[in-house]
Amino acid sequence: MTATNAATAAASDAEARSILERAAAASFPPLHAVHHLLSVGVCVRCIFRMFGAFSHACLCASLTVSFFHSFLEEHDDSAKGGSCSCLSTDEACCSICFGILLPTCHKDEGVVPFDDISRIDIITSMVSQAIQREGYQIDGFSLEISLPAVVAANERAIRLYMKEKYGSENWFKDEIFSQQTMSVKEGLRLLIVPSLEKQLGVKHGDNSFRIRLTYIHDDASLKLKRLLPNDSNRKRKAESREGNDTRRNSTYDDKQTLSETDSFIHKSLEGIQDQEFCSLFELPPEKVSKPCHLVMTFLRSPIYIGGRYLKLSRNVSQSCWIIDDERMGEASVEEIIKESVCAISRGDGYKFHAAGREDIDVRMLGSGRPFLIEVLNVRSIPSAIEIQQISDKINSSEKKHN
Repeated sequence: MTATNAATAAASDAEARSILERAAAASFPPLHAVHHLLSVGVCVRCIFRMFGAFSHACLCASLTVSFFHSFLEEHDDSAKGGSCSCLSTDEACCSICFGILLPTCHKDEGVVPFDDISRIDIITSMVSQAIQREGYQIDGFSLEISLPAVVAANERAIRLYMKEKYGSENWFKDEIFSQQTMSVKEGLRLLIVPSLEKQLGVKHGDNSFRIRLTYIHDDASLKLKRLLPNDSNRKRKAESREGNDTRRNSTYDDKQTLSETDSFIHKSLEGIQDQEFCSLFELPPEKVSKPCHLVMTFLRSPIYIGGRYLKLSRNVSQSCWIIDDERMGEASVEEIIKESVCAISRGDGYKFHAAGREDIDVRMLGSGRPFLIEVLNVRSIPSAIEIQQISDKINSSEKKHN
């Protein structure tokens, strides 16, 4: 370790100690209760989040479980002496956020945490590289985050467990564990947005380009679903849809099923009273060894390019026209326009709209027919100059359809 790195580490440790001392004096419950949260697998960031101090501590690199425990040993007799199961939490995943607020990576020897100071930066670097590979040109971004329902379920289980264990003590107040504290999703957004802005060189806000981070934990979600009361109506509807709808491909089905299952679990949890919840779920929830799987998707809102076309050929249809596997006509207005537009915008697909239609053997007069082409998820938004170049290219094309 160089002198510079040592000085940086010392400054970070001092910052962490200062944060812990302020939290212990202000919003934290007795330290033995905090120590108990660590022992059941709750990560440092979730502890700070649940006690309303997340924004002050989220970016401090030295706030690890081991550092936290060292602080507790100095200030709380119940944490002194012997080994502590909470120390393994640095290498495990949080029982609430499943490692979302403290990302981990996979190596051959197992799950290994990133260096804490760069954990979020590594995630956002992966996002930035994926955007570059896809070829998106962006001037800003909005961020969407989707978490598995088991995160909310485990947080509720921890809250009820702490209420059951410490509810009779004078210091305990329900508002400490109220639902008004910062959620995991809000905490992740607070962590990740500044790093994304730095990596991408653009600002976060209301933008047509959307980054969606979907966290999935199949095993925990399936186990949670099995614990919930059955919903026969929902099951019957799902079976009916599977039997009747043959248009969906397997990828779409998987995503749709995942979304519906997650939505169903959220609604079911909202309808369960605390007493029933305690009878259905283990308190505290079991410790987590496997982190969530992160799926990154990028989507830009459709762009619309409009104008008027004047069809002067009797061999050009408005759209591609095929009868008995035989193409009618040499080309179509839709394909001619689409080819030039999609070459520049590089979208995933398109939809062609026109104000009415004409027969293939009709030559048009006047100013032409209004049209609109909708291009989906474009990588680049054509400028006014590029749109004019598209028009000029089509009108001056050497390939004439007589």
